[in-house]
Amino acid sequence: MTLRLLCFPHAGAGASSFARWPGLFPESITLDRIRLPGREEAAAEPPLRRVGDAVAFVLPRIRPGERVALYGHSMGALVAFELARALTAAGTEPVHLFVSGRRAPHLPARRAPIHRLPDEEFLTALADMGGPIGPSPSWRRYATRLTRADLELSEEYHYLPVPRLRCPVTVFHGNEDPLVTVGEAQAWKELTDSEFAIHPLPGDHFFHHRHRVTLAATMTGALP
Repeated sequence: MTLRLLCFPHAGAGASSFARWPGLFPESITLDRIRLPGREEAAAEPPLRRVGDAVAFVLPRIRPGERVALYGHSMGALVAFELARALTAAGTEPVHLFVSGRRAPHLPARRAPIHRLPDEEFLTALADMGGPIGPSPSWRRYATRLTRADLELSEEYHYLPVPRLRCPVTVFHGNEDPLVTVGEAQAWKELTDSEFAIHPLPGDHFFHHRHRVTLAATMTGALP
């Protein structure tokens, strides 16, 4: 039986973040690269600023009883987590939740929020976090608008303790990630009643790009 793997990108990114992922999975796993409003072909649409709105945007795409797994990086991990909880509450829990580049959602932030900063300060803070800053003014306008909204979605998130997950959770952690400690990655274990695994890999916050083959192989091996 086929399974659909929904992939959610980090703040400021879109479906193209997974452009090199097709072909990494067997035919039994269908890759669904999620494009939220406000980016790429949907750039004219207002970006979403709350996790609940992102979940509501994706939820109708999943049929009751459909076999799905979820993967998200950074902001995308948060959206994937809350989508997994919404599916669990609806009686269609995902087969597996995979996350990377994000502290466990119930932990407090160690850094001050940046989404309200003036543009130049915002871009400087973004660069300090490892985010790519393009040279053209048009790119900066696009990146500022979209990434600011995405970070508002992430930074204004408030965790509620229920419902708990019943699916397995696998975490990938960049061992040089300046934004997420290994302890913060390990804490995802506290959010599920099922199996948990963590896979440390070399790299900074965007380690998932260079290790996509390893991530895909690990996901494939973990999926029933």
